[in-house]
Amino acid sequence: MTILVAYSHTDEGAAALVHAARLSAKDALDLVVFDLDASSTADDGSIAPGHLPEGAVSDGQIVSWRGPDHQSQDAAGDLLDVAEQIGAYAIVVGVRRRSRVGKLILGSMAQKIIIDANVPVIAVKADQHER
Repeated sequence: MTILVAYSHTDEGAAALVHAARLSAKDALDLVVFDLDASSTADDGSIAPGHLPEGAVSDGQIVSWRGPDHQSQDAAGDLLDVAEQIGAYAIVVGVRRRSRVGKLILGSMAQKIIIDANVPVIAVKADQHER
């Protein structure tokens, strides 16, 4: 089984990665990191990992990297496609607090993932991931 994490180079992304890595290590699950900020791919098509938060992934923990289709403008949709392709057991996504106006006006990638996913989605807040 596989845990898929929506990772961005933000506090919320770091919180999601730390939580997903802990879950995968605890339950001996594969970990796939979908790097929302990936700007380049390696020659083999894999995403080269960017700077990871210190201690996010245990030494020796196997992590696979994926990234959005650069032709697409829908990273959330790309992540959901990857979840289906790999048969993800769950998706972990970082979330942040938004104002009432922000909730009304602005769409949210996390919200789209939570609503459209066919597997459980674990939402992690950046300020609470270490508790």
